[in-house]
Amino acid sequence: MRNLVVALFSVVGTVSIWFNFLAYNVITSIFVAFIARPIGAYVFGLIGDKHSSKSSLALTLIVMGISTMLISTIEKTWYATYELLMLRIAQGLALGGEWALWLFNGDWHY
Repeated sequence: MRNLVVALFSVVGTVSIWFNFLAYNVITSIFVAFIARPIGAYVFGLIGDKHSSKSSLALTLIVMGISTMLISTIEKTWYATYELLMLRIAQGLALGGEWALWLFNGDWHY
């Protein structure tokens, strides 16, 4: 009976640790991406003002595509959390840039 209790507590402890790890990674990466959106809107808005909104939009699409592709290739290593965090920041910057260009520029035809 004692072995069963020890095994049960071991399973519950392991599951809760992995759930906390997963929840922390997901919530943190989503939160950071939301913070990065206004920064991306500012940065890509400046790029659109200096060069052209068409090239800035193409750059945001490239950044979003590359960061999404790299997220799908993340392996389970000790630095995977940091890798995911950096790529989610890149996605947030790109998404903020896309929204800034589409909503505030007025150029709906390319």
